[in-house]
Amino acid sequence: MEAKEKENIQSYNMTKAVNKFALVIVTIIAAFMFFGYTKEYILDHISLGFALIVDIWVIGSMIANYVTYFRKKDSESFRHISLVGYIVLYALCVLGGTNDMVFCIAFPITVMYILYFDYSLIVRAAIAFSIINIVDLLYVTLGMKHMHSGAELDSTCLLIQGACIIVYMIATCYSTKLSNKNNSMKLASISEEKEKSVKMLDDILQVAEAVRKNSQEASKHIGELGRDVDMTTGAMQEISQGNNNNAENIEKQTVMTNNIQGMIEETKRMSDEMLGLSRQSTQAVEGGRESVQNLEENSKKAGKANRQVEESVKAFMQNVSEVQEIVAQIFTISDQTDLLALNASIESARAGEAGRGFSVVAEEIRKLAEETRVLTEKIEEIVAVLQNNADNAIEMVDNVLETAQEEHTLIENAHSSFNKIGSSMDNLNKNVQEIYGKIEEIMESNNVIVDSISQISAVSEEVAANTQQTVEKCLETKERASSAERLMDDLVHTVSSIDKYL
Repeated sequence: MEAKEKENIQSYNMTKAVNKFALVIVTIIAAFMFFGYTKEYILDHISLGFALIVDIWVIGSMIANYVTYFRKKDSESFRHISLVGYIVLYALCVLGGTNDMVFCIAFPITVMYILYFDYSLIVRAAIAFSIINIVDLLYVTLGMKHMHSGAELDSTCLLIQGACIIVYMIATCYSTKLSNKNNSMKLASISEEKEKSVKMLDDILQVAEAVRKNSQEASKHIGELGRDVDMTTGAMQEISQGNNNNAENIEKQTVMTNNIQGMIEETKRMSDEMLGLSRQSTQAVEGGRESVQNLEENSKKAGKANRQVEESVKAFMQNVSEVQEIVAQIFTISDQTDLLALNASIESARAGEAGRGFSVVAEEIRKLAEETRVLTEKIEEIVAVLQNNADNAIEMVDNVLETAQEEHTLIENAHSSFNKIGSSMDNLNKNVQEIYGKIEEIMESNNVIVDSISQISAVSEEVAANTQQTVEKCLETKERASSAERLMDDLVHTVSSIDKYL
């Protein structure tokens, strides 16, 4: 199917190219005809009617040629339409022209149509051109009895025209026939060789496809083997590294176990000291508990005394308030006395001489009232100072009471803490005794661990030696797998070069 399509594409391209070439040649010849006969008319060598017939036919045939070509560039009908148009134009030029050599324009067009390799087309063209020239020869000799140019009959020229046309047409037809026959034979031979080549190529491609599939499969397996070997090698190397690390760790653990043994003994000694210190701490806690209890009793007494001081200060504040009320009353009396003295002075002034003595008395009363006001103001200032001091005192007492309350709370907390410490010290004594027993058990277990570590160290050394041998074998296998994979890749690459023939 693909070969047939390719052949069709090639045929399409060839027909299109020949049609294009024929269109160009026909266009050139038609242009020469158009302008040539137009010039002949201008020079008055031919009539207007004949010139119009030629020009109209040139234009019409060229329109038909261009329409046929551009409608379908590989059209089979283009060769027939263009040939018919050219034959008619050739007949007009030969039979109605004034040039004796116009018959030669048959040569280029027939040569061009040989490119179609259409023997029947060439034969028809040869017959048409031959008939036109025979008719022209009869017309010149029998009808006109002179040459187209007006010259006398030239038998040599007429013979050359007939001979050239007939011989040329025969040679063209026979050449086309031989060429087509030769091409057919070559095509048959090529087709036979092609079938052999295709069959051989199919066999080669089948073998190559089988080799490629097997090579790809083998390459895939080799790749998987290589990856498995890589994984195994990595795992064995990790195992070997792990064994080396285990050996180092075992040595470190041996050293650490010996250190632990010493630390356990040191811990046992310290446990003895902790037990003694715990007993001493218990005694100290008992003494602290008694001291805290005494502090609590003293705190209660101080709190009671502070409350008494607070009550005394509050009573003092009450007295100060009463004094302030008395001072206010004295101010009122002083103001009223001053007012009375003023009224008495006014009345004595009205009485004249008789009230003079009363005016002196009123003045003295006013002075006494003024002094009383001054003294009262001083008393008021002193009372204000006392009240301020009393406020400070009660604030201080409040602070003392608050501090005493906080102290009492702290003492209670300390008492509670000492109780908890005492309970904790009892538990600590029990725990220290239990730790002492556990340390002895740990010492025995540590001895067992030391013996086990020695055995593990021996086994780890043996495993490390075997693992190293396995790693070396895995590396050798990995190199062989890599070499095989490279060879299979080269084989697959070589086989892949045949893919372009599929």
